[in-house]
Amino acid sequence: MLVDDKNQQVVDPFLPVDGDLWNAERTRFTVFFDPGRQKRGILPNREMGESLVAGRQYTLRISRDWLDGNGQPLRETFERRFTVGPSDRSPLDVASWKITAPREGTREPLTVSFPESLDHGLLLRAIGVRRDGAPLVGQVQVDARETRWTMTPDAPWQPGRYEVIALGILEDLAGNRIGRAFEIVGNGDKGEDDAAVTSIPFKLETGEPANRRTGEPAK
Repeated sequence: MLVDDKNQQVVDPFLPVDGDLWNAERTRFTVFFDPGRQKRGILPNREMGESLVAGRQYTLRISRDWLDGNGQPLRETFERRFTVGPSDRSPLDVASWKITAPREGTREPLTVSFPESLDHGLLLRAIGVRRDGAPLVGQVQVDARETRWTMTPDAPWQPGRYEVIALGILEDLAGNRIGRAFEIVGNGDKGEDDAAVTSIPFKLETGEPANRRTGEPAK
């Protein structure tokens, strides 16, 4: 249930979906806000208005009677209050991403930092690394409030042509994609966006690691 700052229940704020959207470990359940209520100019928005209004405070309330992934009720009702910020209608710009490359011959992590939080689940599926055109295998982690993606390779970094790849399904928290804002007029075929792949080349660092304080090579 979602209630506003007047303690009034918001009508139909969430997108109905078939099935339960649990993660593999059944520790995270995903709920989508209905984009039809937020996207201007389409029927649900015209008839019902926005479900989230900038500047207002809302409370997500989950009843203790709601069952968890194991079929057990919660110990108590959960509430999370939040304030809605301004609308984000800007597409993702990969030029604003910062890639911190590892050193050749090590298993140091590759880091990609973003200027804003991106969708956690999509970050785990939609970003990867290629070496000479072939996928690189490693352990992926997302942290810093979904503004940092790291991958530690299973084997040391070897010479080659490297690139970070991002699939077209990657989104920020407002549904914006690479080069395509969520809210545009005549958005065309979404399938083309889903299949798109963005490539960002990078080069491995070489030489000894620098001393963090002096910038001199470590001894």
